Amino acid sequence: MDKLQGAMSHRERVLRAMRRLEPDRVPFDFSLGFAPAALEEFRRRTGQSDPNAWFDSDHRSVGIARTRLQTDFRGYFRDLPPRATIDEWGIGHLPTESKALGHSHLDGFLYPMLHLQSRQDALDYPLPDFEAEYRYAHLPAQIEQLHAAGFPVSAMMHCTVFEVAWYMRSMERLLMDFSDGSAFAETLLDRITEKRTIQARRYAELGVDIVQFGDDIGSQRGLLMSLPMWRRWLKPRLARVIAEARAARPDVLIFYHSDGDVRDAIPDLIEIGVEILNPVQPECMNPAELKRHYGGHLAFWGTIGTQTTMPFGTPADVRREVRARIESVGRGGGLLLAPTHMVEPDVPFGNIVALVEAAKEYGATNLAH
Repeated sequence: MDKLQGAMSHRERVLRAMRRLEPDRVPFDFSLGFAPAALEEFRRRTGQSDPNAWFDSDHRSVGIARTRLQTDFRGYFRDLPPRATIDEWGIGHLPTESKALGHSHLDGFLYPMLHLQSRQDALDYPLPDFEAEYRYAHLPAQIEQLHAAGFPVSAMMHCTVFEVAWYMRSMERLLMDFSDGSAFAETLLDRITEKRTIQARRYAELGVDIVQFGDDIGSQRGLLMSLPMWRRWLKPRLARVIAEARAARPDVLIFYHSDGDVRDAIPDLIEIGVEILNPVQPECMNPAELKRHYGGHLAFWGTIGTQTTMPFGTPADVRREVRARIESVGRGGGLLLAPTHMVEPDVPFGNIVALVEAAKEYGATNLAH
């Protein structure tokens, strides 16, 4: 292993760790963000607006600009509540009581494709304009600025194919489509995949370091569907999107996010080019075991439990968990520490501070010992 020469930039540290080489210390970040109430608490305590800047985390991300399309999706809904909003995919979002309490990602979904049936229905449905160059026009300067400041840059494509499809169709109907082998589902997934290949290629061409793909395919007891079903419907499409990014830039790092227990799919994910697995929920997967089994192929991003330690532990508990991850997963590279989901309102501020302090304190001292 080549010797380290002094402190690294954030970019050097993250890229080295994610390429499974030993950095000067284990990097950390808050890449999934803070829920609104948690962010408000952070602002109250610090007077700042950006947790990643305040805590000097190691990673930054970029994304495409908002669409200029004015697609009217209202005709796809039989009853659209007045409080609902509709995104560029036509998906309806209905604020829930949980959202009012500050849990921003717990909207109720309204499915525009729920009652569609035919292949032609799937062909006619309007999709976002990811091919439009105006959506990427700001990125060259933004990426250059972040690189000049010493940060690695990732581009986010979470909800790559499966999640956005079921957000439009409903999970129940889409899985029934899979079981039936429907032409509707084939056409819908192919059209989404085509849009995502365009997006992935443009991100890679523009010089991002990491492309972040992701679809939640796991429950906490295993995959949401059988492994053969995932291989039939989703694996080849994800492989195509990854290949498009790699064709544009062979050294771009490939990150895949899925909540839950995805152990059954890990060998297949490695096969199609995934190099970084996120978020590695310790409540249902053992990060140390994954490191032992797959550490020659995968780096791990996350691993600090947001269902257990972060909301319900003490700062000492957080410090112990961070140290344990560094010792069992971080040695030799291959770890970026982060909460396994958004920082929710029930996470004490002291636990956030403890994560950062422990990452900085133990991240260097325990790597080689």
